[in-house]
Amino acid sequence: MGGEYPRKSNRAKEKKQRRLEERAAMDAVCAKVDAANKLEDPLDAFPVFKKYDRNGTQMRKVMLTVFKHNHGAYQFFREALQFEIDETSPSMSGCCGDDCSYEILSRRTKFGEAAGHGHSGGHCGGCCH
Repeated sequence: MGGEYPRKSNRAKEKKQRRLEERAAMDAVCAKVDAANKLEDPLDAFPVFKKYDRNGTQMRKVMLTVFKHNHGAYQFFREALQFEIDETSPSMSGCCGDDCSYEILSRRTKFGEAAGHGHSGGHCGGCCH
């Protein structure tokens, strides 16, 4: 029985070390994000881009691409965030059938819902043939 304690304490030390390493890695990522957020936008110098200020933009739809084999991400966006399969997705346009490895998901913003629901048309632009 006395021999188990050193093993358990070693396991506890390893767990603690792993937690510290994970925390340090997360802190490093957060530091990079903070540093990136403090950088000036190089496009600010061009007046044409000033109107696309991230706080003033009225996006109508958010779109993303998710691989079909990434079940966790697919479920997260579909169920938790309520994304729909976009009409431009290969499975909806019918141009690729089940051969494509991805789906295009989208979700309308409040500006998109206010503007009404418009379809962009049948064939997807970046088809995998």
